[in-house]
Amino acid sequence: MNHFRQRPPAGSGPGAAGAPERERIEDLWPGYLEGGYFDADGHLRIEYVARERVEPLVQRMAESRPPLTSAQVRRFFQHCRRIESRLRSGEASWLDVRPQVVFLDAAAQDAFGKTPKKIPTLFHEFIRRNVAAICDEKAFLRGFLPHFEALVGFGSIHIRREGS
Repeated sequence: MNHFRQRPPAGSGPGAAGAPERERIEDLWPGYLEGGYFDADGHLRIEYVARERVEPLVQRMAESRPPLTSAQVRRFFQHCRRIESRLRSGEASWLDVRPQVVFLDAAAQDAFGKTPKKIPTLFHEFIRRNVAAICDEKAFLRGFLPHFEALVGFGSIHIRREGS
């Protein structure tokens, strides 16, 4: 079952030469993050790690203008891994690291606001909406991180590596 809309013809949609990118996550994934990461039993909703949902999203990020690059994904993902490490080691509490989680939104805004833009609209929105959805340590460690890991994993064949 395909939950995604058909793409417009090449050269006519978001990212077309001279056209501003207007595509939003909601266009690709209606209801994205509504209801949070977890189902009624507290388990991660499968859609946040499923190929059918995540791969088309990251593929569009990689095809956007500017395209999402491996350096940009790595920058944000490594920031999250450092936070995770501090939490899991007991070095820091959720209250200690929460400002670093919220800072992801500022970092994404900065990269998006550069001229030329460093990240595509879809990735900027991905970070912004996920930061807003992270309400506690569980949401970060067991919701957002697996979702971001899925994005990175499915993106490995779509995201351009620098210098190639």
